[in-house]
Amino acid sequence: MVTADIEQAVFDLVESYNGRSLFTLRRFKLRHDTDLNKDFRMDPLDAYDLMEQFAEKFDIEPSDINFTYYFPDYGDAPEPLTIQLLIDSAIAGKWLGKK
Repeated sequence: MVTADIEQAVFDLVESYNGRSLFTLRRFKLRHDTDLNKDFRMDPLDAYDLMEQFAEKFDIEPSDINFTYYFPDYGDAPEPLTIQLLIDSAIAGKWLGKK
């Protein structure tokens, strides 16, 4: 896959979880620096599902992704899980974030 195609595929995958706001009926504006936890406020179950799909689609070893690091049970995540991290990992063919 070409880099631009990978980038678009990652955005498309995340967009599939981007529902309309209950109050404004608008979708969240996705950017490279969007943090799926803090900015996007993704439900952890949906985020887990997204990460499973991401790993399968881009042939990333799922066990290399430390999901609870980015979506801890309590408190804030030490680092953001950004769309750019997903893109970079997809291009590299391996997880580049916290293992």
